[in-house]
Amino acid sequence: MPFDRELVEARMALDLITTDDMPKLAWDALESGLDGPSIRRLAALVQPTWSQVEEVRANAMKEMKLANLTVSDAACRLARWRAQEILQSGEDPLRYTREFEQLWIRTRYSREMTIFGTLDDEVNVARQMGRSEMEIREWLIQRLRDSIAASPTASS
Repeated sequence: MPFDRELVEARMALDLITTDDMPKLAWDALESGLDGPSIRRLAALVQPTWSQVEEVRANAMKEMKLANLTVSDAACRLARWRAQEILQSGEDPLRYTREFEQLWIRTRYSREMTIFGTLDDEVNVARQMGRSEMEIREWLIQRLRDSIAASPTASS
């Protein structure tokens, strides 16, 4: 996957990049034209330990020009990205409602993530009301479009 600064910032803020993933992240940064001693040191690690990564992580983040995001901002960014990916790819949005909910939980139920975080519950209510899977999918696709437009980070 190419180096996408916005996604990396969000995944870092949510602790979704493991110690083992850090060298690959550094390789991606190097391939995208970013460079620096800490990025190179991180890229050279093989099966790194947490302490090896922590020793260079802060400086590598500076060299990669990564911003520190709040958990809520990171979750909103990642949810918006996932929603856009679902809409562009035509994937079944029903497969991702729990992922949105997990991001919402990770933010401790932030108001900003409610628009994405309650989708799984709303789908379950629609099923209980007798809506067909086709109707639910169509509603969910429209809801994702609306959520992207209304997301607090839609302008970034």
